[in-house]
Amino acid sequence: MKNIGLKFATMAFLISAAASPSLAGKGGSAGSIRQAVASHSADAIIAEVERTEGLGCEECIQLVTQLTEDSRFSVREVAAWWFAKRPTLQKMMAEQFEPELVSGSSIQVRNAADFLGSSSTFTALPRMRQAILRTDLDADAKLALVRAVDHLGNLGGNPVLTTAMADASALVRAAAVKAWRDVRGQANAAPVVALLNDGDANVRAEAATVVGAMTETGARAALENLAISDDSAIVRRNASWALGKLGSAASRVALTQASHDPSGLVRMTARAALAQLH
Repeated sequence: MKNIGLKFATMAFLISAAASPSLAGKGGSAGSIRQAVASHSADAIIAEVERTEGLGCEECIQLVTQLTEDSRFSVREVAAWWFAKRPTLQKMMAEQFEPELVSGSSIQVRNAADFLGSSSTFTALPRMRQAILRTDLDADAKLALVRAVDHLGNLGGNPVLTTAMADASALVRAAAVKAWRDVRGQANAAPVVALLNDGDANVRAEAATVVGAMTETGARAALENLAISDDSAIVRRNASWALGKLGSAASRVALTQASHDPSGLVRMTARAALAQLH
C-alpha cells in the first residue's frame, strides 16, 4: 500500500478502538515493538507483536501497519494475525489491500495476498483468482497468492492453484501442488496427475505425495514409472510410498523392482509399500 494517507486515515479511526476495554493491554508495549523493529530481528519482532495481542494504542497500530509491508513473510504474517484479533480494524485494512491484488505491483500483490490469507479474508478469493491470471507478476507474488489460498483452504481458491500449476516457475508449481491437498472438501487430485511428468524433480516429488495421500487411482501407471525409472531418488521414494497408499496389486511388479533400488531409502519405502497391496 503506497497510499500512506489511507493508512493514517485508518489509524485515526482506530484511536478510539485503542481505548476499548476489549483491547486492554496484556503485555508488551509500542516501545518494545519499536525496539524489536530497530533490531532487524524477525524473531524479536514476532515475539513483541504477539505480546501486544490485547494491547490497543495509536503507536502500536501504526507500527504493526508498517510491518504488513516488511520484506519477510514471517513478519507480515504476524502483523496480519495481530489485525485479525481486531475484526473492525482487519476489515478496514482488507478493504485497502484487496484492490491491490488486481492493480498493484508484484510487491504490493505479495503483501496484500499475505495479509488477506493470513487474516482469513475469504472475500478476497475472487480478486485472488483475477490476480493469478496477471502476466506481469513475479514468482514471489504468485507464491504469496498460492500461500494465501493454502491458508484459506477454500474450494474457491482452486482456480488459483490450477493456474499456478502451469506457471513457468517450478517453485510456484510445487507450492500449488502441495497446497491442493490442504483445501477442505477437495474431491480428488486429478489436476495434479499431470505434474508427475513435470521437468522439475521437486514438483514431481510433491505431486507423487499428493496423489498418494489423496489416493488418486488414475495416477497409478505414472507412479509406477516414476518408482522404477526417475532420475531422482526422492521422486522414486515418494512414488513408491504413493503406490503403497493406492494399494493396488497391479503395482507389485514395479514395487518389487523398486525394492532393489540403489537407494536404501527407496528400497525401504518400496518394501513397506509392498506390504500394503491388496
